Amino acid sequence: MNTDSPAPVSEYSEAPPESLHSPPASARASRKFLDDPDYIIRAWAAVLIVVAIDWVWAWRAGLEIDGIIPALPGVAMIAAVGFFFDYTGRARPVSEAAHYCALWISFAVALAIYSYVVATLRMPMWDLRFARMDAALGFNWSAGFDWITSSNWTLRYLLSHAYNSIFVQVFFSTGYFALIKRSDRNRELLWIGMLSALITASLSGLFPALGPYVKGHMPAWSAVLVAIRNGSLSKFALADITGVVTFPSFHTVMAVLLVYVHRPPLRSFVPVAILNALMLVAIPFAGHHYLVDMIAGAAVASVSIAIGRAAMGSRSLARPEGV
Repeated sequence: MNTDSPAPVSEYSEAPPESLHSPPASARASRKFLDDPDYIIRAWAAVLIVVAIDWVWAWRAGLEIDGIIPALPGVAMIAAVGFFFDYTGRARPVSEAAHYCALWISFAVALAIYSYVVATLRMPMWDLRFARMDAALGFNWSAGFDWITSSNWTLRYLLSHAYNSIFVQVFFSTGYFALIKRSDRNRELLWIGMLSALITASLSGLFPALGPYVKGHMPAWSAVLVAIRNGSLSKFALADITGVVTFPSFHTVMAVLLVYVHRPPLRSFVPVAILNALMLVAIPFAGHHYLVDMIAGAAVASVSIAIGRAAMGSRSLARPEGV
């Protein structure tokens, strides 16, 4: 194949040219507030539903979360920037990035609280069964953990930072998709991300586990789960909330989803795939997860992607611009 020949723009370009039948930019510059062609208002409605569930469930379970009210002005300001530029039709990438950043921050807080309230179901712990499943699959967590901790510092550094890059990747992706005018990818990331996160947190309440760890060194987040279950701690500061989900692995869910939304023809696919491959290697040990946690996380991501594609429709996902 002659690689020097120019590739068709529609095949390799990250922002394909507008259709000849599309209305001119001036006709699309200012949009009605309730048109909501990018599902922004519907996304806020979905976040508010989760917030309402959190509030009612936390109240009934006797959980109290401090520090929510002081965080509202910052999120409201970011959202206001998005709505302002969206309404005026100016700086479209700024508008989109602001919208999705505000939505992701709000949903992340709502999801963290949701993971706490579902833990109050106090369902039987599944650690013994998960450990047996791992053994049946031939996975030795202790041996892997010892190998990682005794390995070269470069490998430990790479795996640690790859594991902790999950939300950095989300916000980078949000800005990147807005910049290259791929609103379809931002919609996929948000809606499939919200669906898979809610499925993951709900399953964690039905199949709770502390995760594998070295005897006498229980991770802090596992200790929080124990405190929620036994009722010894019922008041939390928003800034201190940590992830308490073991099964399924939410990091695995997001690793699969991030690779999916950066799929070709986007040039970001290869570096994102490499970064998330490193994350997948780190997950069992940095996150104290069973192998079955990761398998379940991959299944949740796959099902959520299929549901998201069916719900949003191929035409919505194929549009290079959110217009």
